[in-house]
Amino acid sequence: MKISVIVATWNEAFHIGASLKRLRQISTQGPFEVIVVDGHSDDATAASAREWADSVIVHERTNFGEQLHLGAQQATGELFLFMRGDAQLSGNWQQALEHFWLAPDLKGVAATAFTVEFGSSRSARLASFLSNGSARWRGSVSLHHGLCTTSDIYRYSGGFPPLPCLADHVFCGKLRSQGRLVMLPERIWPSASRLHRQGVLGCVGEHLWLELRFKFGVSPEELWRQGRGCSP
Repeated sequence: MKISVIVATWNEAFHIGASLKRLRQISTQGPFEVIVVDGHSDDATAASAREWADSVIVHERTNFGEQLHLGAQQATGELFLFMRGDAQLSGNWQQALEHFWLAPDLKGVAATAFTVEFGSSRSARLASFLSNGSARWRGSVSLHHGLCTTSDIYRYSGGFPPLPCLADHVFCGKLRSQGRLVMLPERIWPSASRLHRQGVLGCVGEHLWLELRFKFGVSPEELWRQGRGCSP
């Protein structure tokens, strides 16, 4: 079962090469491809990614929804795994996805996500608990969790919307019309840099405020201009 790992980036030269190198090193279970779609970064993100990615596409502008959808259009795998460029997967990530998606009865399942772990400190454990609990309760995840679905479900749902931020939030809404989200016990480790800067309450409050403003009509373009780095 071939898996297409699709990563949208913007100004991530300082970690994208190391992240993709580690992904290559731990991935031995089966065929996969890595597609990086860069949002016209101001740094060397695209150049850093080329050594480790199968394909690097430089999009004309920073728009995470457009970038992820463009990557999906280029993908050739049976499974699409969408994730952030600063995240690290567990060594058995391929085995976990294949074991789940090759099961005989998946009726009513639209996507899977990994269990987030931000770190071992008290604040990191609290942030992980809140993020995983929210994902299970709401049936919606950010790319911190690594969002995986089949190529058929992706195309049937219409894919990621062309939004510069909150594209994952809107896409999960589309997926819910196809079925439920299943949280896998295998871990994913996103970067905790924002957590360290803002604290748990700061991160949670910022994201809830972002979603609330979006719900009440503030355009994603305006949210992106104001935030410059809000979650894709």
